Amino acid sequence: MRSLRRAQVVFPVSAFPAAPSQSLQPESILGPLLPARPPASALDPRFAASGLFNGPVYALHRLRLRPQLSLHCRAARYFDSLNTSESRELDLRAGLPCLPVRNPLLGGRRTAAIGIATLVALRSGPRHHLLLGRVAAKAMPHHAGQLHVVPSGMFAPPYSIAANVANELREELGLSLSAGRLYLSGAALNHLNLRPEICTLFVLDDPGPLSLNAEFLPGLLRIPLSSDAQLVRALKLTAPSITPPGAAALFLGARLLRSLIRA
Repeated sequence: MRSLRRAQVVFPVSAFPAAPSQSLQPESILGPLLPARPPASALDPRFAASGLFNGPVYALHRLRLRPQLSLHCRAARYFDSLNTSESRELDLRAGLPCLPVRNPLLGGRRTAAIGIATLVALRSGPRHHLLLGRVAAKAMPHHAGQLHVVPSGMFAPPYSIAANVANELREELGLSLSAGRLYLSGAALNHLNLRPEICTLFVLDDPGPLSLNAEFLPGLLRIPLSSDAQLVRALKLTAPSITPPGAAALFLGARLLRSLIRA
């Protein structure tokens, strides 16, 4: 699959924009939910000391790109994703061999937990500012210090994009979903751990000062909306400086926001 490339920077993620009609209906990306999940396995020792919670999540069964984005999911547990997806990323970072995956849009025997990454755009008159934060080691040790859109999290019960985004907005920024408008900007596939990401855009009037929770380092970034090339320069982006799903959500969301402004 083609990697996301902006201003000569190649990010290890594929980004799939939502069609204009689908962007107005975020839940439209959700396909059938398969209740069955494989039996739980012992947690990879590399994650055992992190104090993570083995909560219920939704995992990839199949991602269809046509005629519109459709994500078929199954019930799973987070530790199974650590064992089969995040462990793959750690192996790649360590230069260890990984088995090839013929079609990463199919879940197969992996438990590729699905994430949701939301680009928040604060509107002030004709201008918009985009929110990003730097990941704290507490949240994702191997991504500590990298840029990411805020909020973000795992796609977990209930089976609703709006409900998940509402929870993350409240927990990470203290914002209410009813304060703005939520759009589906697209989907992404992280090439490092082969996990899919639902990418959304949340637009609202600037509420003033905002603070981050402990999942991010102090210091919320507010970046003016501009062209993709200007965003790369303003944020001094390199592939290692931003999480793969963060890069996808940033550029998919900015693309959709520019189209909404022109409409």
